[in-house]
Amino acid sequence: MKITKTAITNTFVFIVLYLSVIIGFILNEDSAGGAIQDYSFHLGVREFFLNDTLYGLKNYLETKAVHSPIFIIFLKYLLFLGEDLGRLVFLNFCVLIVFLFFICLKKIYNVNTTFLFLVSNFFLLSPYFRSSAIWPGDENLALIFFICSIYFYNSFFKKKDDSGKLISIFFNVFFLALAAYFRPVYALFSFFYFYQLILKNFNLNFLLFYIVVNLILSFPAFYYVFYMKVTFFFNSVGSFNFINSFSLTYTVLLFYLIPFLIFVEKKLIFTKFNITSLSFSILITLIVIFLFNYNTASGGGIFYMAQKIFFSGNYFYGLIFFISFIYVNNFLEIKKTDNLILIITLLFFELDNYFYMETYDPLFLICLFLLFNTNLINSYMRQINLKKIIFLYTYLISFYFIKVSKLYFL
Repeated sequence: MKITKTAITNTFVFIVLYLSVIIGFILNEDSAGGAIQDYSFHLGVREFFLNDTLYGLKNYLETKAVHSPIFIIFLKYLLFLGEDLGRLVFLNFCVLIVFLFFICLKKIYNVNTTFLFLVSNFFLLSPYFRSSAIWPGDENLALIFFICSIYFYNSFFKKKDDSGKLISIFFNVFFLALAAYFRPVYALFSFFYFYQLILKNFNLNFLLFYIVVNLILSFPAFYYVFYMKVTFFFNSVGSFNFINSFSLTYTVLLFYLIPFLIFVEKKLIFTKFNITSLSFSILITLIVIFLFNYNTASGGGIFYMAQKIFFSGNYFYGLIFFISFIYVNNFLEIKKTDNLILIITLLFFELDNYFYMETYDPLFLICLFLLFNTNLINSYMRQINLKKIIFLYTYLISFYFIKVSKLYFL
């Protein structure tokens, strides 16, 4: 069997990045800044489940935990192998996301597979993904199941017969349900899937099947939360500040769009906006400037942290939000209903008083490549080349080192 240069390139890049995560494991890396703390807390909650899982489920509110008890049960059995071995097994399971993402890209884009695989390795450059892999967290598990749901979402449109479409609907709902059982907020993506799979392709049989499967798979969660009244996440949701979350989300999305906007034609970057759009953007920005009051010591995203360090007041932040609001809406093409639903979904992903960039890293890039329907990403992928990938890697590595420098040297 002939080994091609493509295979050698892909294997080399993957091994180098994979080994960097293994080194991080050995050195107890926490480039996210809170993974060890979260993991330690989860270990304490796990003790609550060791003797009797059913008792732990019934009395989960006593733990003061806001993460899903399903993850704690998973952690209980994972670490029966021994803590270090269990963590190593989990890390290698997380790395599978590179290959799952690559498979999804191949299903959508008919371009050079070398470039597709190189793009797929971006997960291993994310400080948040790395930290959650090294210190087991529910974030990566939810992402893996979410990508599986996207695979079957895209499979739906490739099927010619109704039986094939029904199978795709079932596995789409099944894997999204798994993602939501580990991180309940992922259930919000069901609105997007419902619009795309059911409303846009209306078929009464599909509708009934979709409803029945969702009801069956969601019943244990509804029973647990609303009948048994184990409302483990209600307190955090109650402190949700929409202006904070709304504006911070836009600034974070702009940050992750920059590596793609760099390659957009200059005439598109400096597109003239109509007076209605510009006036609306200014109005929203003024509201944000006067009502924004994120007072939590941690989190906020990279642009908010720059605001805290270098500026007083909310005016610099207001400028960044104004730019973000215009360009995110423009290049994510929110005039398309499916894109608008996705943006709204992401805006509600931070439902508590805290805002962490890791919520959207690497989630937003997954959505950008696999779910958003935009000229920006379609053009980027049609004309993808090594220069674009190197810039994406450099951008993400730079952010990684900024995070590490802030945590360990500042």
